[in-house]
Amino acid sequence: MPQIRLVLLAFFFLLFYSTKQVYAQSNHGFINLVNRFYQIMEGDSAKPKKNYFFTLPIWSVTPETGIKLGLSLGYMFRIGQKENTRPSLIRLNTSYTQNKQFNIRPSADIFFFENKYNLKAQYVFNNFNEYYWGIGNLAPESAKELYDFKQHKINARLTRQFIKDLYMGGQIMYEQLYNIKFKDSSKAPSSGVAGINGYTIFGAGLALAYDNRDNIYYPLKGAYLEISNYFFFPSQISKYQFRSVTVDVRKFFGLWKENVLALQGYASINKGDVPYRQMSTMGNEMIMRGYYNGRFRDNHFVAAQAEFRKTIWGPFGAVVFCGLGNVGSDLSNLTQNIKPNYGFGFRATTIRREHINARIDFGFGEGKIKGFYFTLSEAF
Repeated sequence: MPQIRLVLLAFFFLLFYSTKQVYAQSNHGFINLVNRFYQIMEGDSAKPKKNYFFTLPIWSVTPETGIKLGLSLGYMFRIGQKENTRPSLIRLNTSYTQNKQFNIRPSADIFFFENKYNLKAQYVFNNFNEYYWGIGNLAPESAKELYDFKQHKINARLTRQFIKDLYMGGQIMYEQLYNIKFKDSSKAPSSGVAGINGYTIFGAGLALAYDNRDNIYYPLKGAYLEISNYFFFPSQISKYQFRSVTVDVRKFFGLWKENVLALQGYASINKGDVPYRQMSTMGNEMIMRGYYNGRFRDNHFVAAQAEFRKTIWGPFGAVVFCGLGNVGSDLSNLTQNIKPNYGFGFRATTIRREHINARIDFGFGEGKIKGFYFTLSEAF
């Protein structure tokens, strides 16, 4: 990991330095090349494209996967003629990792009728393995063990804009976790943790979202607030009864030029007989970057993060970020053993009209915790 970081840092330094030299010495030749790339992607200014097809490689090095390689196919479009209609996106991501993990994720985020309706949906299939440490914010490193599983998961949400910027609606979730395989010597299967040997659940709930961001992919100003809940009841397909509430609050402050200070607070609260992979976990490419997703797992999770986004030159930028987070079995437990994270990253704009960035992030946590992420769009 240190070698990878040094190589990437050197690469980006040389990239930024060389682009400036080219700009100064070759009569804007590099600028013309960049503009030609965007013209192919977006069309010219007189006839800009409304729709975009794109194919992007997926590669990363994360604590959960090791080296991950894959492909992302995407189609971005607008429904209707109004320019203020937000872009819709359909994607198909698939990947295979150094740890022999396979994943496929088709998803859709569609705005209808001049933003009056928003449909979000995703299907996930995982043939995966991951580490399991047990439950709680004090789960010892010595408890670490690898296990295999397969998973089907479906999420779908349809909301309607009732007043300006305020959406309300319903959502459903289905998940099946099966083919759980721990080592023969493992004590986890007999630990009594809910769902540790597999489970199926189905739930439904409500969602409320307030969104007045000026851009959903790279906001310069505005706020986003989401509150959602699920109720899971025992049925013929599930024996687990529990409920969950998620709160996500984001605020964006435009500074000079296109530099931004972004803030986020996040909470996931679960009550009842919660299967272990429905519990809250800390760490992924979005929040508490650097922590292995599942290293700390419990009924509740809260976190806050701040990120400063700086435009360096043309389509290139950089960020620094920091945060605090924790999991706990009850609300009072969340104030004990709070975990820090911090890091930095680089950005390159891939679709200029929507300001969609490819990003590389390096995240660090307490002790020797670290992670490296390469993906599309900002963390929040």
